[in-house]
Amino acid sequence: MNSPYNLEIDRLINEITRRRAKRVLIQAPDGIKPQAASLSRIVETRTSAEAFLSASACYGACDIDVGVAAQLHADLIIHYGHTEYIRTDKIPVVFLEARSKQDLTGLLSRVEFKASHWRRVGLAATLQHLDTLKTLRGALARQGVQAVIAPRGGRNTYDGQIIGCDYTPLKTMAGEVEAFLVLGSRFHGLGASLAVEKPVLLADPSSGRVTDMSRERERIILRRYAAIELAKEAENFGIILGTKPGQHNPAAAAEIKRQIICRGRTACTIIADEVTPELLLDFEGVQAFVNTACPRLSLDDAERFAKPILSPNEALAAVGGIDWEDILEKGLL
Repeated sequence: MNSPYNLEIDRLINEITRRRAKRVLIQAPDGIKPQAASLSRIVETRTSAEAFLSASACYGACDIDVGVAAQLHADLIIHYGHTEYIRTDKIPVVFLEARSKQDLTGLLSRVEFKASHWRRVGLAATLQHLDTLKTLRGALARQGVQAVIAPRGGRNTYDGQIIGCDYTPLKTMAGEVEAFLVLGSRFHGLGASLAVEKPVLLADPSSGRVTDMSRERERIILRRYAAIELAKEAENFGIILGTKPGQHNPAAAAEIKRQIICRGRTACTIIADEVTPELLLDFEGVQAFVNTACPRLSLDDAERFAKPILSPNEALAAVGGIDWEDILEKGLL
């Protein structure tokens, strides 16, 4: 099977056979969906299982299609592209990592050139590109740059790994390096730059570009400050409680609702699977929303919403429970 990713076909077949699965749901992010039809054929040719392909968005290991699998009476979920950080007791899930097979020689040469003025940098990557970090570390060493692979931390499974909602490895070593180099998409480069007050250089394998994220970071910070200022005038807040397995945070939703009410505002709880601008338009009595589901929603897509959509910490800042400066200093966006 010709794919830019290692789809671990042998393990896929072995897991289905070993578990005697009869109905299998295959879930994959957009970059792997082009291979999904071939995966289905392979499963149904080489095993006795019937394969179903999820067309839903697949944002991470927080987004397991348990509900769909239950409707199908599936006895196994195959989840591509992420490492496990939540467990579901309802249906077994096999995580296949889909490491990249892409040749990044040209991209790494551009990274070496742009990073050569630093003496000590931290390295991190998305799961697909973790195998490249040691090569990059060696290349930078030849340029006189000491590169340190970020230690495993938070919800991340491997040394050097970052996921879109957890940059604990970078925060852990921020005091030891002058800057960070991240292999991944703009999504991950931006998240990294907002998590640490150090320069972040993004090497994007998809575009082949190497980008200093400083300007993008400042743009987002100004936008978040403006959203908080606007929300200070809100009397009624809508607390969004996500239903996806890894985005369901009832304790956080209840706590921020309590904090808002204690400070003289009103709040209601809104249950949602996918949080979209269209979904929230009908809630006319709500002047600002607080997102307790995917933490990146407030950062990446906020400009698409007609009203402020804040993180819990930003909501606290809007009602006087925390200072804006504390949010920036502690990386609490």
